[in-house]
Amino acid sequence: MRHFLLVLALLPMLCGSARAALTQAELARVELAPPPGAVLPGDLPLVDDTGRGVTIAGLRSSRPSVLLLADFTCTTLCGTALGLAAGALEAAGLTPGVDYDFLVLGLDPRDGPAEAAALKAAQLGRSPIGAHAHFLTGEPGALSAAQSALGYHAIFDAEADSYAHPLGALILSPNGAVAAVLGGLALSPEELRLAMAEATGGRVGRLVEGLRLLCYGLDPALGVYNALVKRALGVGTAATLLALGGFILLLNRRRRQG
Repeated sequence: MRHFLLVLALLPMLCGSARAALTQAELARVELAPPPGAVLPGDLPLVDDTGRGVTIAGLRSSRPSVLLLADFTCTTLCGTALGLAAGALEAAGLTPGVDYDFLVLGLDPRDGPAEAAALKAAQLGRSPIGAHAHFLTGEPGALSAAQSALGYHAIFDAEADSYAHPLGALILSPNGAVAAVLGGLALSPEELRLAMAEATGGRVGRLVEGLRLLCYGLDPALGVYNALVKRALGVGTAATLLALGGFILLLNRRRRQG
């Protein structure tokens, strides 16, 4: 059922049009690979989704943080990744503002509080996490410094006006150090609970080596969507066909009864 729901979430994206101009060599450089001892700088000037100027240091508490990087106007997987992260945190029994802080850092310096607030409302508006989440934007220098410190490598596709970027969740210790990196579409409650416990104790846990789950559109070399989407569709194809077949049978039965 979990894979089937993921496929349903991805199908609308596959039905839309997509353009992509990045080459395979460029896409190969897109990854999340924090260097040893990586720390999110605390003094970078940022703006939250209410328009208030903030810094990471000013937002820190004695709790660990869940950090995701996203394109606030993304039309592919960013929203899905945020929703899945929120669901996994709730399933883990972790309370926002008590057990952890939730941070989302924008990739596009053209985005501001309005775009941040719109994505927050769309993905977390009905979740208790929304009241404790900070969606952050900033100038190019600040965003670039944050990405560099985290080993986060994204590439802008000017033709498609979108970013090819990794899908992953970083668990930060209270001082901003990277304690764990988890796959953005495969978060499990068990992994989150363990990562939070390790981050609270200042320990480094699970670091995915060179995470390459991409949020991007069409693969220009192969003419298909990226491998992540293909794998999800491959796993859920049978369930999808069964669901569609059942729906068609139901419609035909209702027509005959009418």
